[in-house]
Amino acid sequence: MKQVRFIPNGVCGLQVREPMEGQSESRMVEGKPIIFGVRSVNLTPWSTTRKVYEVLEPGCITNDLLQRSDVILNINHSSKVTDVLGRCNNGKGTLTLGLRENYVESGCELPRTNAANDTLELIKRGDISGMSFAFEDDWEDTENGVSLERTNEVEDGKEIWIRHVKRITALYDVSIVTHPAYEQTSVGTREQGEAIDQAIEEQLKREAASQETDEEREAREKAEREQAEREANGGETNAEKEAREAKEREEREQAEREAEEARRLDEMEQRFREQQAMRLRRKHLRSEIDF
Repeated sequence: MKQVRFIPNGVCGLQVREPMEGQSESRMVEGKPIIFGVRSVNLTPWSTTRKVYEVLEPGCITNDLLQRSDVILNINHSSKVTDVLGRCNNGKGTLTLGLRENYVESGCELPRTNAANDTLELIKRGDISGMSFAFEDDWEDTENGVSLERTNEVEDGKEIWIRHVKRITALYDVSIVTHPAYEQTSVGTREQGEAIDQAIEEQLKREAASQETDEEREAREKAEREQAEREANGGETNAEKEAREAKEREEREQAEREAEEARRLDEMEQRFREQQAMRLRRKHLRSEIDF
């Protein structure tokens, strides 16, 4: 997922290099669009429960990544041709990026375009002093790529989380930005922040599950199994289904026993009536003989 991070004004060191001897002016703009080991601005300013800061860990960017990245320097991350100020072109272009211990520095001789001329003048005046960069990190690797840390800190009643970026997998552009604080609330940045919030919620669920006692885990797993069984059996668990079937089987067997008993009694009554009739006939025969 492509992400954008803004370096606060005054931290990125955006400036126009002093002209060299014999030069009437300098068009070389320098800055630090990527800084390691310091907290970013709050990535989730709309959250009512937490603040999330990001720290780019030293080593998250390598010289190999810089050498194979075709990074563009532009204005406000604009993709318009007129807002392009320079380009790395895999180390052979007009934009240079250098990896230092605590930051990545950039340098670019600005072209003589209207946008570049305006940008140069605004930097000289101090009206523009912010930078940012667009990148992609290895967020799926929670051990070596990106990790989320819940601290013991609280600010404005909100818990503080740190998003540690340990490996950046792609660099897209570095940008001279006019208003970093405003850009931090943009729709695209909010979507990225909400994705971070979702990752935190998933981590909290995993942590809660890992902290369960054996009895709690067994009870939870049992409840989950029973819910799955109910969904599969039309509202019953396997045990409830077996109990119902056993009861129905017992009722059928009881009904069969009662029917068998009723049949046996009918047979006994029938035999009794036949015996009675036979005795009556014998008695009648004897009476005729005696007569």
